[in-house]
Amino acid sequence: MAPLDAAGVAQLAIRLGLVTEAQLIPVWDAVGKSAEPFKLLTALERKGLLTPYQSQKLLKGDEDGFFMGGYRMLYKIASGSFGRVFRADDPRTGRIVAVKVLRHRWSEDQQKIDLFHREGKVGLGLQHPNIVEIIAVGQDAATGKYYIVMEFVEGGNLREILHNGRMDAPKALKYMEDCVTGLAHAYSKGLTHRDVKLTNILVSTDYVAKLVDFGLARICADEDEQVDRTVDYAGLERLTGVKTGDIRSDIYFLGCVLYEMLSGRSPLEMTRDRHARMNPRRFTEVKPLTRAEVDAPPAVLQLVETMMSLQPNQRYQTPSQLLEAIKAVRAELEGGGTRAAGPPGVFVVEADERLQDKLRAKLKEENFRVFVAMDPTRALDRYRMQPYQGLIVDVGTVGEDGIVMFERIMAEADKLAVRLGGLLLLHADQADWQLRVRQRPNVAVIIMPAKIKLVARLRELMGLEPARTPS
Repeated sequence: MAPLDAAGVAQLAIRLGLVTEAQLIPVWDAVGKSAEPFKLLTALERKGLLTPYQSQKLLKGDEDGFFMGGYRMLYKIASGSFGRVFRADDPRTGRIVAVKVLRHRWSEDQQKIDLFHREGKVGLGLQHPNIVEIIAVGQDAATGKYYIVMEFVEGGNLREILHNGRMDAPKALKYMEDCVTGLAHAYSKGLTHRDVKLTNILVSTDYVAKLVDFGLARICADEDEQVDRTVDYAGLERLTGVKTGDIRSDIYFLGCVLYEMLSGRSPLEMTRDRHARMNPRRFTEVKPLTRAEVDAPPAVLQLVETMMSLQPNQRYQTPSQLLEAIKAVRAELEGGGTRAAGPPGVFVVEADERLQDKLRAKLKEENFRVFVAMDPTRALDRYRMQPYQGLIVDVGTVGEDGIVMFERIMAEADKLAVRLGGLLLLHADQADWQLRVRQRPNVAVIIMPAKIKLVARLRELMGLEPARTPS
C-alpha cells in the first residue's frame, strides 16, 4: 500500500470519525493544501483534535484500533504480558476511561480469553471507592479484539510515585488503609486479589489509593476452578504450605508494598528468572526494617513484620483484622507516638468463669481496663490491634496453647520495645512447663494455688506503683 498524502490522511480521519470536515477547514487554511501529511497531523494535534497515537496510525494507513467498543482510543498508557492499557474517551459524553485490550498473541488462546473475560466480570461486581471501577467488558465487533473498560485514575501507580523517594509513615499508612479497605470489600464477596504489587495500586490526584487488576482473583468457594498464579505467590505458598487463594498471601504482599513505601527498597530480591523467584531464600532471608532505616515508632515496624510473617498463622488472618491494626497504628501516630490515653489495659485468658469474674472485679477495682477471653489467640489478636499493658494467662484452665500464646505476645512486646507485664499461672502438675518460659524482669510464673496477691504482683511487673489502700 502506497503512503497516503495529506489529503488521503485527512479523508481517512474523516471516514473513521476522528475529525469532521468543518474542523479541517481552518487547519487547511493554516498549513496549505500541499502540506506534508506530518505537518497536517501536527497541526491537528496542536488543536487537540488528534493525539500522537492516532497520528502515527493514520500515517501508516491503519483503519483499526481507533475505537474499541465505541470508545475512542487516545494513547497507550501501560503494557503488560497480558494486555495493553489505553487512555480513551466516550465521544457521546466526553468521559475519560482506561481500556485494557488483550494482546493479539492471546486472542486465539481460549484459556487466556476466558481469564480475561473473567477479570472483567469479577470487576463488574466490585463497586468500591478503593477498587478501580470496571465499566464494560466485551469483544470489539470491527477488530475482534477483547477489551475491558475501566475507570481512569488521574495520577499514577505506587511504583511511579516511589521514583520520587520513599514515603513517611503517615502517608504510607493512609495508602495502605485504602488498599486494605478495598481488599476487605472484595474478600466479603468471596474474592482474593492474587496479584498485589506496586503497579496494581493506583493513587488519584486527590490521594486516594485504589486496587486494580483482579485478573488473578479466584472465587474462594470454587475449589475446582483453575486460575493462573503469579510466580511470587506460588513461591510463597509452596514454602508455607497454604492453598491457592489464601487471603493471608494477599496480606503478605501488601506487607511487601508497605515495606517498600517506607524504605524505598523491595524486601524481596527482584529478578525475572522464574526459578530464582521460586527460591525459598527470597522469603526466608528478608531483612527486617529498623528504626535506623525508617523514621517511625516501633508499632509501624511491628505492623510490617506481622503482615510479612513467614508463618501464615502469625500474620493478620483477615483484611478486617489488618484494617483494625492499621487504624490503631495511625491513631498512635496522630497522637504523637503515644498509646491511647486512659487506664492501663489488662488481658485475662481464663476458661473458668468463676475465676474470670473474680479477676475482672479485682482489676476493675484498681482502675484497669479489663479484657477477658477463654481462647488464648484472642489475646494475641487484641495485642496486635491495640496493645495492652498487662497479661494474665491461666494455663491450668486454657491448656498448653496458653503458654505458646503467652510467649508469642511477650515476644511481640519485646519487638515493640514496650513494657508488658505478664503473669503465667500454672497448676501444680504443670510446674515443669515454667522452664519453657523465657526469663524476663517483667514476667512471673506462678504455681497455683497462689500464695501472693496476683494483681499486686502484676502491678509490679507492669512498673506501676502499688495500689493505694483506703485510709
